[in-house]
Amino acid sequence: MNANVEDIEQCALLLGTLFLERPALPHCKEIVRGLAAMNLAEEWPWGTAEDLHAVSEELARTGRADIHETDRAYHRLFVGPRKLAAPPWGSVYLDSEAVVFGDSCLAISRWMRAQGIELHEAESREPIDHIGRMLALLSWLASNRPELVGEFLDQHLLPWAPTYLEKLNSAAEGSFYQALAHLTAITLASIENELAGTPLS
Repeated sequence: MNANVEDIEQCALLLGTLFLERPALPHCKEIVRGLAAMNLAEEWPWGTAEDLHAVSEELARTGRADIHETDRAYHRLFVGPRKLAAPPWGSVYLDSEAVVFGDSCLAISRWMRAQGIELHEAESREPIDHIGRMLALLSWLASNRPELVGEFLDQHLLPWAPTYLEKLNSAAEGSFYQALAHLTAITLASIENELAGTPLS
């Protein structure tokens, strides 16, 4: 399968939404239920049939759980009040002091400005390097600036996302977010492999 900008756009936006927004919100609840009902091996464009079948089984179990239970998992993993076991911001993994709004967060902001991409900070309370915002940006790039997708992945998302997703997988403890971590890791690895030496245009 060749890298398809429409597949990247749609999958990255769906995944990004699930990382950013509470599952109890009506549109997120619909996405969670829809994923749980999918046969990913036939319907998801990224990953092997074996890997996707395993994620489908996880989603069938966790995506149909009580939505309030999933909402509690979201707050525990992404909001607090306790220290987050898997902080969803890139600078926590890339900066020597492991801080939010660190140098790597500033670097993605500078990169966006250099490419003429507008920042809409007022639209989100989250730093730009939140995993959900980074996936939403990947979706936007695939749709609007596909020639930048490879550079964005290599320089700003893939240096930390696999580590974060491994931590999330451990911290999610059988919740919907464990399946989401698996699906996101499979998707990013597959996109990376398919883009190797074949930039989008």
